[in-house]
Amino acid sequence: MFDYFFVTLHPISQHTRLSTSIMDKKTILHILFLLAISAGLYYITQSFFMSLGILMLLLLIDSFLRQYDSKRRREWEERRRQQIEEQNQNKNKQ
Repeated sequence: MFDYFFVTLHPISQHTRLSTSIMDKKTILHILFLLAISAGLYYITQSFFMSLGILMLLLLIDSFLRQYDSKRRREWEERRRQQIEEQNQNKNKQ
């Protein structure tokens, strides 16, 4: 269960090939952002378990948004690839 959760939260996708230094910076910023949110939640609620529950919900929403974005990006890339192939075929016919 947790393996799936951590895999979906990791910012490196199979279809995106960027330099590792950029991904490392994004990962570090994401972790720092989550730590700041968790510290703020603990300060506001004064309850560790309530803060943990809210943070888990935020992580779940983040995971779903990343999956949605990845799916939309793959669909867009596929449509764009098909458009380019059609344009190349039309050029070859002329």
